[in-house]
Amino acid sequence: MPCIGKAHLDGSEKVMIVSIGIAWPNGISIDYEENKLYWCDARTDKIERIDLDTGGNREVVLSGSSVDLFSVAVFGAYIYWSDRAHANGSVRRGHKNDATEAVTMRTGLGVNLKEIKIFNRVREKGTNVCAKENGGCQQLCLYRGNSRRTCACAHGYLAGDGVTCLRHEGYLLYSGRTILKSIHLSDETNLNSPVRPYENPHYFKNIIALAFDYNQRKEGTNRIFYSDAHFGNIQLIKDNWEDRQVLVE
Repeated sequence: MPCIGKAHLDGSEKVMIVSIGIAWPNGISIDYEENKLYWCDARTDKIERIDLDTGGNREVVLSGSSVDLFSVAVFGAYIYWSDRAHANGSVRRGHKNDATEAVTMRTGLGVNLKEIKIFNRVREKGTNVCAKENGGCQQLCLYRGNSRRTCACAHGYLAGDGVTCLRHEGYLLYSGRTILKSIHLSDETNLNSPVRPYENPHYFKNIIALAFDYNQRKEGTNRIFYSDAHFGNIQLIKDNWEDRQVLVE
């Protein structure tokens, strides 16, 4: 069920914008000057646009054959798109009201050419409550429009005050040779790791065994012991990934 939709940054109030006549929407871009939404479809071989707010006035901006459109970007009077079938991978440009007279900006970029984006200061407009002191949130501040925001936690879980992030009572820690990661013990659907992963190739080469000294819920007070077969030692590091030391050589 291919579609293009929108939602607030916390995932709330989802709205479907395009769901008919769309097959493989790879790239989307917003024209802030004219309040239009552009997208390119790799199956229909078209670049189309609609009114961003109403979803009306749907127009085909560019339609071609023997093309492989992957991404589109809008800036000023032009649209830019990546075409992996043109000249062994090209970035092209055309006027956003009539893109038939296209200019090829770069060729020979290969079939792995994918996303393009315009970086320019004038594209950044407005502000939101998260811009000042992170909206009062300890970790993530997600803007919801109309001066509203939702706090969230990248790791841990949100406290009752809706601002603070608390640490989980426990978690499963595992090693991947050069990295330490974690998963939840009881909630398999939660893909956010309970604690921040840690990787340091200078200290972690081949982690074999783990042990854990649980002291308090406060970060930095619990200790992780691990053996590294490459260095031939046993090391210690705190769970805020600081104060590493070698215990046994």
